[in-house]
Amino acid sequence: TSTSSECPPSTTAEPKDIPCAPSIMCVCDSTSSSISLEWTRPADDGGMEVLGYILEMAKGEEEEWKRVNEKELIPETHFTVSGLESGASYRFRVAAVNHVGRGEVLELPEPAQAVERLTAPQVDIDATFKQTHIVKAGGSVRLGVHYRGKPIPAASWARDEGELGAMTEVQTTDGHSSLSIENCSRTDSGKYTGALSVLDTPGPPQNVMFKDVSRGSVTLVWEAPHDGGSRIQGYLIEARPKGGDKWVVVGNTKNLTYTVDKLNKNDQYDFRVKAKNDAGHSLPKETIASVLVKEPHIEPAADLSDIPNQLVSCRSGSTFTIEVPISGRPAPKVSWKLEDMRLKSSDRVSIKTTKDRASITVKEAMRGDGGKYYLTLENAAGTKTFSVEVNIPLFLCCRCARSTLHPPHHGHSR
Repeated sequence: TSTSSECPPSTTAEPKDIPCAPSIMCVCDSTSSSISLEWTRPADDGGMEVLGYILEMAKGEEEEWKRVNEKELIPETHFTVSGLESGASYRFRVAAVNHVGRGEVLELPEPAQAVERLTAPQVDIDATFKQTHIVKAGGSVRLGVHYRGKPIPAASWARDEGELGAMTEVQTTDGHSSLSIENCSRTDSGKYTGALSVLDTPGPPQNVMFKDVSRGSVTLVWEAPHDGGSRIQGYLIEARPKGGDKWVVVGNTKNLTYTVDKLNKNDQYDFRVKAKNDAGHSLPKETIASVLVKEPHIEPAADLSDIPNQLVSCRSGSTFTIEVPISGRPAPKVSWKLEDMRLKSSDRVSIKTTKDRASITVKEAMRGDGGKYYLTLENAAGTKTFSVEVNIPLFLCCRCARSTLHPPHHGHSR
């Protein structure tokens, strides 16, 4: 509901003016192809009779407003806009018109979506309805109920003591269902129950977007729609080349994500997703834009958060490992250095690299293994270098104190 600033009521006949904006505007109903709006009359008509209203709309984030009632003014304070795209969002605004001209506008504060508004089934019971019927043998009985809901519910009858008898007839139309039994016998006695259920095709999946794009494949994600009254069984994914007119089924899944493979590199594609339940498939929901199938370029990165203060301490003679999560597209080339010396795998040094991790392990650590280790990541998007300090403290004892004053030289065996 939207409110406008109130205009002071006109106290004189002259001068005449345009009307103020309507005070309140709201959405009162919607379907998959229409939105129904209501608004109040303006507090001040400008001193002249309001002739009608101009209603305008803009789809999604579009800046251009289009008049809904192109030729004539809307005489009432309500209107249903039809022919809308299922699941799409629209903005609306309304203005009153008098003989002076078009008045101030009032815009709906939130976009409205063209979706079915579901209403739970309800039974309308009047004063003539009886819960208990006493029928003589050979007589007949008729039970009937009026009901409503959106979409129209499906009605069914059941008997607690077993199947409905051979002389039982059920008749159902939109909004009414009846059960009739002719030539009743004792075997027809029991409790009869009417049940209502809403079964409709699901709404279209929401927020279909790209999660990942690589050479030859695209990963889509989306949100589950309204199930239409029965469990969602799965999703159908379709694709077409950009500018084409034929959609092709490329996959089915029960998940809210799917990877489409075997796409032509450097081609552009549109995608759409449909949901399926017992009533059938939903309307499709498309991606908001086409996607170019190619390897994206993402600058390399390393996560050093698991190494406190980027410092590793190790006792002399022990083993230490520096392991770092990495990322980048394409996968970056990895190299390690200790100070200015490039490191390679050897008997004591083990360097391992996967698409998302880089590690170096040094066995039988010596004082010369301490210092700053540099991890360099390089790909087409750039080069990044990260550092970790390794500390190997010297432990003194009485027997070795003298020798540590003039420590022997240890070469690197890498």
